[in-house]
Amino acid sequence: MLFTESYTAVLFLLLTILAIIVWAISFIKPSMLSRRNVSARKSRKRVKKISLLTVAVSLVLSIITAPGTTMLEKAISIQNFFILRDYEVAGTFIYTSKTMDAEVTSVIDGDTFRIRTNEGDTEKVRLLLIDTPEIGEQPEPYALEARDYTKELLDGQTVHLEFDESERDQYGRLLAYVYVNDQMVNQLLLEKGLARVAVFPPDTLYLDDFRMIESRARESGLRIWSIDNYVTNRGFNTNAAASGQ
Repeated sequence: MLFTESYTAVLFLLLTILAIIVWAISFIKPSMLSRRNVSARKSRKRVKKISLLTVAVSLVLSIITAPGTTMLEKAISIQNFFILRDYEVAGTFIYTSKTMDAEVTSVIDGDTFRIRTNEGDTEKVRLLLIDTPEIGEQPEPYALEARDYTKELLDGQTVHLEFDESERDQYGRLLAYVYVNDQMVNQLLLEKGLARVAVFPPDTLYLDDFRMIESRARESGLRIWSIDNYVTNRGFNTNAAASGQ
């Protein structure tokens, strides 16, 4: 199975390279790829469309057939290719500064909310380095409490955003440390026991501070830490929460 996936992935990669070569030839000498009665301009346009389509299809198929990756990782890679092309990649920024002020228009959950920038753009913001329980169809324990606390802090407020190494995640959301009334919301959620530390390198500017705050909340058994084995390195264990009730 691994051999077949590797062979197929290489095949699609070669098709991608061939498409790029054809595309380059169409610009250098379009007459090589066109009929005599077809103009160079039309030939370029046709070959460009075909080549770009071939590149896109080949890259997607290469990702799908790549060995040693899970389906989730493949899906995220494809999403990054088609969605993040509209945004700057990690380490570069659409906004000219690594800080910005914005108005909060709505709160989605404990660690996610929407803003309106000074330029009038609407953005979704994800709090950096923390994770709160998910609401979903069946809210996880303390998910609603985390959302309500974040809403109490942010709803209708003007906030200050500080970026780390990445401006956005794979879903196009801004990643930020968020301040309101000179207090960092990320830290407040950790202090209240409504969030855990969630590390996604290279965004680790306040990791050591966050670890210490999390440790104090855990030792005090605050909220999410009051349920044995509920908080894990990957999120929240709802089975542990259910068994503890």
